[in-house]
Amino acid sequence: MAKVLAMCTSSQRQEPKSEVAEARFVHGGIEGDAHRGTTEREISLLRAEDIRKAEGEAGFAFPPGSLAENLVVEGLPEDLAPGARLAVGPAAVLEVVEKGKKPGEPHTYSYKGWCLLPTAGFFLRVIEEGCVSKGDGIELL
Repeated sequence: MAKVLAMCTSSQRQEPKSEVAEARFVHGGIEGDAHRGTTEREISLLRAEDIRKAEGEAGFAFPPGSLAENLVVEGLPEDLAPGARLAVGPAAVLEVVEKGKKPGEPHTYSYKGWCLLPTAGFFLRVIEEGCVSKGDGIELL
């Protein structure tokens, strides 16, 4: 089963996010996150498998949140299609809005010159609200 390795939020846009042990996923995003309510891309997700690959290429580690992601997960397929739904933790349900960003669409944040969200990231929206904790399971519905 896939699981949540890290959840991250920030109070300001265009800054790294900080890891939190638990978060409340609400319509519009994550409570306390600067991106909540500002876009249809309510939550950003990176797979740990893609982060590890990039770390190998970069030669240094990417701490949770350093790539501006809200969720770091392990065990999800790399080909999640828009419309796919994920049950996260005991109650939250998230829907994939898109993978990456459209070619030429700007991405304003990088960590030491690296950004994965435009190519390997997933953007999701909250379908059903709920609290999520680090280590919670994720099920593809």
